[in-house]
Amino acid sequence: MTMWSIAKSFEGAVMKDAIVSVKDMVKEYTMGEVKVRAADGMNFEVERGEFVVVLGPSGSGKSTLLNIVGGMDKATSGEIWVDGKNIAGYSVKDLTLYRRKNIGFVFQFYNLLPNLTAVENIELVTGVSENPLKPEEILQEVGLLDRKNNFPSQLSGGEQQRVAIARAVVKNPQLLLCDEPTGALDYKTGKLVLKLLRDINRNMKKTTMVITHNAAIASMADRVIKVKSGLVESVSLNSNPESPERIEW
Repeated sequence: MTMWSIAKSFEGAVMKDAIVSVKDMVKEYTMGEVKVRAADGMNFEVERGEFVVVLGPSGSGKSTLLNIVGGMDKATSGEIWVDGKNIAGYSVKDLTLYRRKNIGFVFQFYNLLPNLTAVENIELVTGVSENPLKPEEILQEVGLLDRKNNFPSQLSGGEQQRVAIARAVVKNPQLLLCDEPTGALDYKTGKLVLKLLRDINRNMKKTTMVITHNAAIASMADRVIKVKSGLVESVSLNSNPESPERIEW
């Protein structure tokens, strides 16, 4: 039996503990008189506690997928179930509350406020979170407690990304959604960030979805969702994920 167990589609299959279940998701944009489908009937599920990689080239629909699951955008049609609730019908206000309570975002370019220190950037989100963790404890987890009073300009790219990860985690979210988190980093620093994300996933039991075009990262995932031309091309399960330290690209 191979390491990878591949299923072309999970339609009709029900997981024992699916935290995300997307059914027939369509996202259509209008550009002048032309309608473009960024998502053209996507179907997939994510089990609670998994480390998931969503893999695809630019323009494949993977960021659209993340934005809709994260409540930053709405699907044109379909069902988006997160922790037993269909967020597809949520209002703008409902989606704002959903993001605050359930979602931690990590972006490619950090999005830290330059006039706030590392700890202040993290503390900023605790005021709108229902059950936040302690900022200094999370900074300790990401190895930056001694840099808590530094401003972003005084931190390296890798350190800024670790602050951004801490900011996402301090909300104590159900889902950690990461959009090309290593895209602006060099190889060595990128691997350190991937290890940090994997450690958070395993040690803090945070379901984590990483959006990337880098196929090498897929080997560290429990589940790989390949996206192409607005469709889920395949879903792969990995019974023996690779250690981030062993990944090469």
